[in-house]
Amino acid sequence: MSSQNISKQTLFTNPLLWGIFILYVIILGFTIAHHELWGDEIHSWNIAKASNSFSDLISNTRYEGHPPVWYIILWSISKFTHNVYYIQLVQGIIACAIVFLILFFSQIPVLAKILIPFGYFFLFEYGVLSRNYAIGILPAFIICVILHKNFRYRIIVYYVLLFLLSNTHLLALLLACSLHLYFLLLNIEQKKKKSVIALHILLGTLILLPSVYFIFPPQDSGLNTHFFLDRWNANQLTALIQPPLRSFIPVPAWWNYNFWNTQFLLEAQNSYPLLRIVSAITVLMLFVLIFLILKKNKKSLALFAFNLILSFITALIFSLTTPRYAGFIFIGFIVAYWLYCHETSADQKSRLFVNILLAIQIMAGVFAIIKDIQFPFSIGYKAKELVNEVPGNKKIVTDYWTLNPLEAFTDKPFYCLELHKEMSFLMWNSELSAAIISPDLYSNGIKYLFQKDNIKDVYMISIHSLQNIAELDAQLLKSFDVTLVDKKEGAIEKGGNLYLYEIKAN
Repeated sequence: MSSQNISKQTLFTNPLLWGIFILYVIILGFTIAHHELWGDEIHSWNIAKASNSFSDLISNTRYEGHPPVWYIILWSISKFTHNVYYIQLVQGIIACAIVFLILFFSQIPVLAKILIPFGYFFLFEYGVLSRNYAIGILPAFIICVILHKNFRYRIIVYYVLLFLLSNTHLLALLLACSLHLYFLLLNIEQKKKKSVIALHILLGTLILLPSVYFIFPPQDSGLNTHFFLDRWNANQLTALIQPPLRSFIPVPAWWNYNFWNTQFLLEAQNSYPLLRIVSAITVLMLFVLIFLILKKNKKSLALFAFNLILSFITALIFSLTTPRYAGFIFIGFIVAYWLYCHETSADQKSRLFVNILLAIQIMAGVFAIIKDIQFPFSIGYKAKELVNEVPGNKKIVTDYWTLNPLEAFTDKPFYCLELHKEMSFLMWNSELSAAIISPDLYSNGIKYLFQKDNIKDVYMISIHSLQNIAELDAQLLKSFDVTLVDKKEGAIEKGGNLYLYEIKAN
């Protein structure tokens, strides 16, 4: 029996690793059970659920700016149930599979293996939240498992995984490009023929190109390239300091109730401008630290550097100023370190540096899940309660911000004021883009509905408080009698509260 097989058998019988895995499953499962789904999680589900056929699904997702793998999974689920909580079950299985690969298939040092699962991204952002991120990490880690193995059809499996990886998210595409660079460098190191290298360059390009079709939506999409270019400003250059901080030091601003999407150093800069210098120095130190960790293996260093450069280029157009986006820089580091440890024995100093980075991740991860368990992440799940408060003969309307939770938790369409029609999901096309920037959204929508249906009162459910609505559309309070009937507040996510209004003609 080979030493590699003996080593693998030892891993699979290691009670410590099994204990860590079981602990992760318990903590993740408990947190998911207490996590309230928010708008973006539900949005993808609504699109999948409302798509009658596979061709409808592909057509509807073209406006998302995301490749279709996650939507295909959700669409498949929706064919046998409309229970939105099934997406959390699938998310939990994917997250557990990722951690299983780390614990039992990587050559990462044992202490680091123990720390990784309980960090911010693996436990919370890509563990608890049901989005199209973890599904990108899974094929990336499987590629790490097979890259240095020799078995029949390995190359075919590699390219299938690369295709799946690139078709989950734009950031996963960047990681796929970086992994393929490592693969090419590995072939060069193994002194493969130039014709073979050229063939792999061509195959990689062909495999990765289809995802670009989905990432760049049609011209009539509200999220096309012009949308981002028109909003570009010089501040995005200075914002390049944010992704590394949010990725490697994702500790939230713990003093904020709405802590999600914050980073303590960046948040504190608003009160203490001198911290901008501290942030810049911290980012520089992070890059030096990672260089010291990976410097013994040029392929791994190249993988991380290429992913970082691609991320910075992407950040110039598409903002990477939230942890879920910036986190793929950290994932790129984990992939690079995984492959590094397969070929190179990490010295004590490198292990210490890695463990320090992972300990910071754990502080952030533990804080996030405690808060998510303690407080509601979103109040969207109470949408049905508000709907039941409305008299049966009265019409319910909503705005585009609130359509997602209403549809998901009642499983029926609602009248959207901006678009003047019943809707089951939002499509970010030019119609919606034009509607949401038009003035007096609420008052114009109510006037149109009153005239069309010859009614004098209506109930509206919104994520906006009366104060916010007054700021968005001051004309509504002047033209109509608006009464707050009920409210559901306390969400961690800033757009996660719900308000029920009765609106009557004056």
